[in-house]
Amino acid sequence: MLKKLIIISLSCLILGGCASEEPVVEEPTYSDQDFISDMSKGLQARWKLNEEDEAKEGYDEILVNSEEYQEMMNNYIQAELDYVEKYQNEKFEDSNLQEIAVKYVNLLKQHKDACQYMTVDYDKYLEVFQPVYNERSKIISQLVNDYGMTVDEDYQQTLNDFLTNSQLVIEQENEEAAIQQMLDGIQFDEVEDDGGYKTYQAVVENTTGIDFNTLNITINLLNSDGVIVETTYDNVSAFAQGAKVQFEFMTDKEFTSTQVSVDWWE
Repeated sequence: MLKKLIIISLSCLILGGCASEEPVVEEPTYSDQDFISDMSKGLQARWKLNEEDEAKEGYDEILVNSEEYQEMMNNYIQAELDYVEKYQNEKFEDSNLQEIAVKYVNLLKQHKDACQYMTVDYDKYLEVFQPVYNERSKIISQLVNDYGMTVDEDYQQTLNDFLTNSQLVIEQENEEAAIQQMLDGIQFDEVEDDGGYKTYQAVVENTTGIDFNTLNITINLLNSDGVIVETTYDNVSAFAQGAKVQFEFMTDKEFTSTQVSVDWWE
């Protein structure tokens, strides 16, 4: 037994020790920078295709609801997807950037799905397209401002157009949020009952910081179960910041609460 232990000990010395070695841990591979780079490449690939189509003879005669234009739009979207679709399943060190990548790819797919409406119901297509375009603008702006994404000089003006649209969208969203906050505080009181038709009024102060030329609102009348029993509308003009106006509606329906939302403003 002693002889065997000595042999084992010598073997351990020769081989550099018999103690268990720590497993080698590989550093995780993240796709943050690759995504930003491929976002830029995908955008430029899309814009290049668009430029090439616009340079073709007869481009101005192509109808936006034609199959030809539909095919071109699908090609533009696919040009981006070829670069960024894979990032839906990649690992990111920055979880916020990962959310951006997944959201952007989903927006491209939503746009591609909407293209089926182009030749049969263009208004339906626009209903989907405009929100997608606005959200893409916001993401592109975020990647430029927060993550340093750039494009070649030839495409800088196109990128600038997205940045401008993003700013306009954000400003509109902020205005809408301020308006909705004001409308959420509206309490209508019954002021007249004319043979079953009742008149309700509410005085509202403009706390939005916006001077309205016109403000249109939608008023849903809800029963105790939260079901809309009627929808009515009202509007005011020359509604400046700090001013007070009176909203009003008439109904013969019984309701327990109102739900007021902004419809349109300028």
